[in-house]
Amino acid sequence: MARVMVIEDDDAVRGLVIRMLERVGHEVVATPDGREALRMFGQEPTDLVITDINMPGMDGIEVISAFRAMRAGVPIIAISGGGLMPKELLLSSAAAMGAVEVVSKPFEISRLVGAVDRALQQQPREEDS
Repeated sequence: MARVMVIEDDDAVRGLVIRMLERVGHEVVATPDGREALRMFGQEPTDLVITDINMPGMDGIEVISAFRAMRAGVPIIAISGGGLMPKELLLSSAAAMGAVEVVSKPFEISRLVGAVDRALQQQPREEDS
């Protein structure tokens, strides 16, 4: 299966996503912090990224932009429950920046699993880019 990076500042959501991905056979690396994710992304092969949008420090839009500059082909899924801005606006911004799938929180596990499957199928894996 795939190696998936999860970037989510909410411990409960991050734990749920990790368990769900591992249950369907993916290898998961996770961090609550966008800057740490950038460091990890540059050092470890990653087939797919799932990032929250509304996070302290480096938000998900900044993460998507930075990842696109580093490896344009890696598929990115954006998740958001909103915050100061409506989640629809945040998710449409993420899609405009290059997220191949967007998922609104709260989400059903099947919705996120489907998004992961679709994202992995539409983008070629980049083993060493």
